[in-house]
Parts: sequence; C-alpha cells; structure tokens
Amino acid sequence: MTKTENNILLFSVTLCWSASYIFIKSLPPDFSPYAYLTMTAGIAAVILSIVFWRQLKQIKSSTVWRSFILSIFLTIDMLLEKKGIELIPASNASFLSALTIMIVPLIMLLFSVKPSRNNIIGACIIVFGLGFSTRFSPSGFLSLGTFYMLSASFFYSLYIIAADRFTKEENPLLICVVQMIFAALLGYIIWSIEEPRTFFSVNYTHELLSSVFILAFFMKAYAYIVLMFSQRYADPIRVTIIASTEPVIALLLAVTVPAVYSGGERLTAFSLCGSLFIAVGAVIAGTNFLEKNKETANAY
Repeated sequence: MTKTENNILLFSVTLCWSASYIFIKSLPPDFSPYAYLTMTAGIAAVILSIVFWRQLKQIKSSTVWRSFILSIFLTIDMLLEKKGIELIPASNASFLSALTIMIVPLIMLLFSVKPSRNNIIGACIIVFGLGFSTRFSPSGFLSLGTFYMLSASFFYSLYIIAADRFTKEENPLLICVVQMIFAALLGYIIWSIEEPRTFFSVNYTHELLSSVFILAFFMKAYAYIVLMFSQRYADPIRVTIIASTEPVIALLLAVTVPAVYSGGERLTAFSLCGSLFIAVGAVIAGTNFLEKNKETANAY
C-alpha cells in the first residue's frame, strides 16, 4: 500500500468519526455511555465475526492478549474523558483531548524514536489552531477536569502506539475483531455496575436502534478495521496528525449539513482561522521538506 493510499484510508476514518456526531446527537440524553459502548462494540464484533469468520480460526493467544490490552486502553480513555467533560467547559475539553498529537511524540522519545522537524513544527501549528478554533480559555485550566482529560489523551496515545506495534506483529483483522469483543464485554461490566438492569433499562425506539446500528457499522466496525490495517503501514505520529483534522471536517459538516447539527453552526472568524492553521499544520507535519532542506544545506 502506498503512502497516499494509506493517508486516504486514514482520512476516511477521521470522516467517519466526525460524521458520527450527527447520529450521537440523536441518542437520548439519558442513554448511558456504557450502554453505547456495549451496544456499538458488540454489534461491530458480530458484524466483523460474520464477515471474517474463516480467519477467526487463526486467532492465537498473543492476539487475544494484545487485543485485550488495546481494549483496556480504549475503555480507560473513555471513562476519563467522560469524567473530564463533566467538570470543565466543552471548549477546553475539546482542546485537551486533541493534545494526543503532542503526547504521542513525547512517549515515542522514550523508545528513542525522534520526530522530524516537520512533525514538531506542524504539531505546534495544529495545537495553536485547535486552541484558536475551540476558543480555549485558560480560566479554570488548573482543575481536576483538566487532569482527567490529559490522562485520557495519555491513554489514547498509548493505544495508538501499542496498536502500531501490535498490528505489525499480528493480523490487523483479528486484532480488531477480538478488540471489539473485549470492548463490548468491558462496557457491559461497567454498565451492569451503573445500571443492573442493563438492556432492560433502555427504551428501544426506532431512532435509537438505527443510530446505534449506523454508529456500530461505521464508527466501530469500518473505522477500526481500517485503522488497524493503516497502522501497519503508518507510524503513530502520522496517524495522530491525520486524526487532528477532525475539527476541520466536523466544522465543514456542521456548515454544510445544518439540519442535523441543531440548526447549524456559524462559520466564525475564529473557527475559520483555526481550521486553516490545523490544515496548514497537517500539511507541514505530513511532509518532509524541512528535512530535505537540512540535507541540502549539510551537503554544502
């Protein structure tokens, strides 16, 4: 797979995650996030198991163990993010959750993997754009909610780095299927603690069922199977760079599909400038022209 083809696949994952807000907004306000995780991951696991049932015979103990680790990272990320969103403004939460783009290179330094000059400069521009578009406010920054959000970003960074290693050593397809199974089981365990009646406590409307199925198919089954395959051919920094363009895609969808975004979202100067910074930063971080200039200068 070429770099361009892989980037297109990663952008399709980002598009799925951005478009998912359309259907998440239609879910009932009292619909538990643990019920959401259980149902979407469970349906995705069933779909993937049916489609790829022949390959399931190749599952090894190492596949199960590594998939379990990935599901743990994702579940902890979701729990911490849920708690952080409850304690700080949405703008600050959105900004802090996007700091994965800075945390991933820092963690990789511990493994002697040094980001390029393009990666560093591009990531800084993206973070600036994120802060600009979300109207990040320093007030209330030093709070427990900030700690939860930073911790969530840290665990998601661990997920990206671990997935990068595991998908290069295991079958990405099997990693994804088993990961969905474990995510559904972990979600169900936490959900049963929060609400012992679990499935019997949900009011199953046509709108709820259709939204959950669409989210399970696109946001979980498709997005994660593509993500696992793409990580075999991409490094963690490139994955987070492309994922950081999600606010830009979400803004475009909010402006072009106003009916499903509660009447639409105004294209303000802040959101437009922030999106431009993010796009420019993504281009810089995803290329290597600064490294080539450095090599040319050293040649002289």
